[in-house]
Amino acid sequence: MARLNREETKRRTREHLLASARQIFAKRGFAGASVDEIAEHAGYSKGAVYSNFESKEALFLELLRDRMADEIADLQQALKESRSFQEVLAALKMRYSTLETQVTWCLLSSEFQLQAGRNPEFADAFADLYRNQRKAVAKLVTLVAEKAGAKPTWSADKIATSLMALTHGIALQRAADPKSVRADTAGQALQLFLGAVLGSAEGEIRPSAGRGKESARKETKRDAAKAGSSIAN
Repeated sequence: MARLNREETKRRTREHLLASARQIFAKRGFAGASVDEIAEHAGYSKGAVYSNFESKEALFLELLRDRMADEIADLQQALKESRSFQEVLAALKMRYSTLETQVTWCLLSSEFQLQAGRNPEFADAFADLYRNQRKAVAKLVTLVAEKAGAKPTWSADKIATSLMALTHGIALQRAADPKSVRADTAGQALQLFLGAVLGSAEGEIRPSAGRGKESARKETKRDAAKAGSSIAN
């Protein structure tokens, strides 16, 4: 076997440290993970960590950056393989029907966000990561809208922000109450949300047949009147 040159050795060491950190962070959480344990688990000294990463925070940001890039690549592939808007929705539903990995990273990023709030330098880096991720998701939203033949009233950035908040929020709900929040909830929610926003040329949810705004308003007033009558009695 040919010997690795210095650059290849450094790259391999970095990859091993990232793989180790991914496991330790998932097991211990951000605060509970130590540089010593990450290094030992990877088979290196603590000095090897600091020769590749400025700090534990920088190491975590690198992992989060890789995680986000993988997610965008998966979504791009799903879009590429889908021939219609309905196939895009089905692919997204499938992609987010297993929340376990998403749960782990949402918990870690939430924990890191609290930590970053005490360190402006890493808070800015954390914000930049999410800003870039929103831009990447917004580009995909634009492509999906074109495939759907839709002209949504919301901007692609606002839709991207909502999609990210939706998956992140449901993942946190799943973490808090896994018995009640099913693993496929996020996939179903994404399908419903995008179907509503991009499913028509106007990008709006249409009222049910035979029930316009005026009839809905009258029904609301009638229900309110009944409620007031019940209270009075």
